[in-house]
Amino acid sequence: MPRSRRLATGLIALLVLACGAPAVAPSSQGAAPAASTSATPASANPTTSPADPDDPRSSDLAYLVEQLERFHPNPYLDEGKAAFRARVAAIETRSATLTDAGFLVAVMDLMGHRDRDGHSGAWAMAQAGGRLHAWPVWLWDFPDGLRVVAAREPDGDLLGARLIRVGSQPVEAAREAVEPLVPRDNPSSLRANLPMYLLLPEVLDELGLREPGGPGLTFELADGSERELATEPLPIEAFRDWVFGVWGGGFPEGLPPDDAGPAHLRHRDLSFWTEELAQPPGLYVAYNQVVRTGSDGRAVADLAAEIATAAATPSDQPFAIDLRNNGGGDNNTFAALRRAVETMARARPGRVSIMAGRSTFSAAGNFITDLLVGPQAANLRLVGEPPGGGLNIYGDVRVVTLPASGIVVLISGRYHERAAGDDRLEILPGRPAEVTWADYAAGRDPVLEAAFAP
Repeated sequence: MPRSRRLATGLIALLVLACGAPAVAPSSQGAAPAASTSATPASANPTTSPADPDDPRSSDLAYLVEQLERFHPNPYLDEGKAAFRARVAAIETRSATLTDAGFLVAVMDLMGHRDRDGHSGAWAMAQAGGRLHAWPVWLWDFPDGLRVVAAREPDGDLLGARLIRVGSQPVEAAREAVEPLVPRDNPSSLRANLPMYLLLPEVLDELGLREPGGPGLTFELADGSERELATEPLPIEAFRDWVFGVWGGGFPEGLPPDDAGPAHLRHRDLSFWTEELAQPPGLYVAYNQVVRTGSDGRAVADLAAEIATAAATPSDQPFAIDLRNNGGGDNNTFAALRRAVETMARARPGRVSIMAGRSTFSAAGNFITDLLVGPQAANLRLVGEPPGGGLNIYGDVRVVTLPASGIVVLISGRYHERAAGDDRLEILPGRPAEVTWADYAAGRDPVLEAAFAP
């Protein structure tokens, strides 16, 4: 697989930074690192809630509730305080019987079930301390199932293989079992985040999906044969290093490797870039990170000026801005770019497309919402998959470490209302399009084709 030199942006990068160890100490709560989605970064706040040595898990749960109530603008969401507290009490009644992994799964479940709050949760890749492991493969949810798009040697032959069993259970049963643990804003971000949770043996064991030490993941190869993954799982820290250090962790790289392949899989080390494509013909902008200054030193204001200049030239050439690789960043940075895209929409009505997908999250979702609920929405079309970021979402993460267990929990600290009165969880594309496994393997991009089509 080709290598991406850029760490994934947005929430997952924030997780990596947050978990690289100075996750918040029990007595000191800090703001999320610089990858926060907020316009106003959260400030540090000291906390004092020591664990009760006679009942450490009960103390951890009390501390979590305290932090949730302290920082989250709507700590219980639609569930309500009584129902959430009842779930806390249910964990307390069985906490003495839980393994360490079992308590982690219980906290994951407690912080699940939270639509619009995809930043919050006991994220798997936020953990440390040897409590979690993951098998070293990466799965992508294609229309025909979950397939391997990256594998650590000696399992390179699994590239393209389709997952058919998790432990002793069919894939759909396993997906249903892990779904309550997975942070999400909406069904699209749930689809993006869920496959990771099928790679965690401790989680599968606690959910009864496999016998401890029994078969883990079973795949169907291209020739129809089956193969069980026999490789030992990695500690979650090593898995994280592999995912981000080797290939970037966002949308999977193209197969076969091709530097001149689909545009959305090229130049992923750049925060944004432009190209006048010959096939399909049109002006293409990749917007990979919501930042003021790109990884190459180019300012987003310069990108906006380039788009505005193009809009001033009479043309019916299609224009597309691609956010499929954009996990978010800083909401303060995109105003000029938004205005430039709106200018282009007025200049070329019906020819301007915004491409999005399940990995379009956080500030990138806010950017799309601002465009599609604004006055130029009629001249814009959304192409691809629903953005993983919702219309009105919670963000600006606080990183909390439970004192006794060391479990890391992310808690949103701010509500981003970008579409007042709009209760939708996701924006559905006017032109739905998705990369199938056959497209991916052949280097085709039906989403771009749909964006540039009349």
